[in-house]
Amino acid sequence: MIQENLLFIAIAVFVLMLVGLILTVVELHYGAPKRQTEERRTREYSQR
Repeated sequence: MIQENLLFIAIAVFVLMLVGLILTVVELHYGAPKRQTEERRTREYSQR
């Protein structure tokens, strides 16, 4: 009986970690670091 509960807990933890990983990848791809890089490029081109 304990093993059945641990399996569900392990699956729930895995799903939560997977969601966190997906959100991290999305944030790095579309979020602040990419915007900062684009702003830096824009400033460099405008100064030329």
